[in-house]
Amino acid sequence: MEPISDPRGLRRAGRPASLAAAVLAAVLLVLLTATGARAATVPGDAWVRAGHLVPGLQAMDVTATPAGGGATVELALGAGYGDVAPYQRLAPGTYTAEVRPAGAARTSAPVLSSTFTADAGKAYTLAGLGSLQAPRLATLQDDLTPPAAGQVRVRVLPAASAAPAVTVTARNGPVIADGAAFGQPTAYASVPAGQWVLETAAAGLPAATATVDLAAGGVYTLVVVDADGALGVRAVTDAAGAAAMPVGGAQTGGGGTAAAAASAPRPDSVPVLTGAAVLLLAAVLVRRRVRGRTA
Repeated sequence: MEPISDPRGLRRAGRPASLAAAVLAAVLLVLLTATGARAATVPGDAWVRAGHLVPGLQAMDVTATPAGGGATVELALGAGYGDVAPYQRLAPGTYTAEVRPAGAARTSAPVLSSTFTADAGKAYTLAGLGSLQAPRLATLQDDLTPPAAGQVRVRVLPAASAAPAVTVTARNGPVIADGAAFGQPTAYASVPAGQWVLETAAAGLPAATATVDLAAGGVYTLVVVDADGALGVRAVTDAAGAAAMPVGGAQTGGGGTAAAAASAPRPDSVPVLTGAAVLLLAAVLVRRRVRGRTA
């Protein structure tokens, strides 16, 4: 066998494999960097939303400011009575929540204010509750534990000033809340999923009915509101499917922040998209290099 006098052919044959290995290493580095960047920039894993449930109170803006300093978060803009804005992901910590008339300067005195602590892995609703004469800003902890298969978890939040207490019953189904007090949320209860006709009753008022679709695996809040001298019920989605945390908007009305927050991409999707794009580009480059060497 004759010795190989010029090993360049072997070097050329090995270059595509070497290039592929180098590109793979670069891709892994990009993915690791992206994951690290996500962990550093995503503001924690507490979820907070705001709801305007004070009958007669004008449209409001709701903000939250970190107690230790930092940027103010707009939880709801121009929220009217009955509106519940989408959840927003916040860094765990203590915040000062403030409620002002829609469009009012941030330097103006708030109509309502409170301090709340958002813990990692928890979800909260900052709800304006009570009557027009005695409103308050309450921090409600939302329990988003997924229900059993074929079930939903649901609670009732009475916010109709005309009814000191309400009873909500699913027609041909269970009693969801019995004598629930105005401004006081009930505990979550598990009921079969499906389309339900809800009957809401209160002393001195005509009974009201509302049809709601409660998808299996979901967690919901049924908000009872004033509706032209009667009662109305709105189903607010707390969590959909088997998700332990909400990933999109949840609202009963057209709060100003609803569309933006609901349509925003999830932060944890950015590294995946970036990695996929880099992989595609790397494959194209390797293919072109191999074609060039074999031509």
